[in-house]
Amino acid sequence: MMLTKPDLSEAAPLAGGTAPALQVDGLSKRFRSTQALDGVSFGVPEASMTVLLGPAGAGKTTTLRLIAGLDRLDAGVITMRGRDMAGLQPKDRDIAMIFDNLALYPNKSGLENIAYPLSLRGLSRMEAKARAAEMAKTLHISHVLDRLPKTMSGGERQRVALGRALVRDPGLFLLDEPLSSLDAMLRIELRAELKRLQREISSTFLLATPDFAEAMAIADRVIMLRASRVVQIADPQTLYDYPADRETARFVGAPEINLVAARFEPAEGGRIHLAGAAMPVPRHLAAALVKAAPEFEAGIRPEHLALAEPSTAQISAKVVDIEPLGLKSTLTVNNANAELRLVLAAAAARKLAPGDSVSLTLDLNRISAFDKITGLRIA
Repeated sequence: MMLTKPDLSEAAPLAGGTAPALQVDGLSKRFRSTQALDGVSFGVPEASMTVLLGPAGAGKTTTLRLIAGLDRLDAGVITMRGRDMAGLQPKDRDIAMIFDNLALYPNKSGLENIAYPLSLRGLSRMEAKARAAEMAKTLHISHVLDRLPKTMSGGERQRVALGRALVRDPGLFLLDEPLSSLDAMLRIELRAELKRLQREISSTFLLATPDFAEAMAIADRVIMLRASRVVQIADPQTLYDYPADRETARFVGAPEINLVAARFEPAEGGRIHLAGAAMPVPRHLAAALVKAAPEFEAGIRPEHLALAEPSTAQISAKVVDIEPLGLKSTLTVNNANAELRLVLAAAAARKLAPGDSVSLTLDLNRISAFDKITGLRIA
């Protein structure tokens, strides 16, 4: 049986001998009876936007806190540019960390909040304020420099907190769900701004989020965490197209991937049966399915299904639900064998109603296969 183990190749030092800005090996941490991290290893390239992605409780915040030195390791090694961080206090690690709660000083103006780290480092008041004002200009928040945090919007406070971290020019930025408390439109605006800024200043960012869309939008590489372990390390598109297992496939994508019971029959050159239809085995799965269990789960992204004429269709079904999404709509259909979601143009969806019969075709070359028992990708 050919099952794809989680792709953790990038947990080792980066290809080509390039030393990562940050390397963590075998991080483990337990809080009483809870294993928060269990042997987590990965590298963060220089001048990259690396994202820790995973559901609540996966270990994202614990990972950041251990790197920052705010919690003590049970086991493992953390190195920054080859320097072992063991025994170093947070203030000595050349790291800036931004939490979701921002923790701005309520009695200080926007300018004073941004300049404060520079004052702690001994810069003159005039120089600290000049550098803070320049950072505020970069972040488009010059208009809040004389205001207290309580008079600012959520987005303005977020930018002030980011400015306070950036003005220090640390070796590594750690961001713990920095946009989660903002409304949807502002979150989209600020994540684009964050990525633009990271590229302009060529700094190294490690950002934690449970939002796959945020990770897909800004990450150079994604570290998928689940149940205290690293599941997969990949660039965003690879994570989406080739998830290491069933749960990763479900977590990354909206509408959620269709998981359908399927069966492989090697006769006649190989055929697969799913959703009440029989079809040729996809070329990319042919060799793997021969060595796997006959029964498996097929993963089909909603965008890889489409309406078709009955004469050319592979699957027949009835409409269950239509969810308008503006330009697109999500259509849920079912038959006696499966329930499927597909994405189609809103204009086409408006012509349909629950109970209508539809015919579907699917892109066989984009099907994923997962072992029914382990959930691992068959490849």
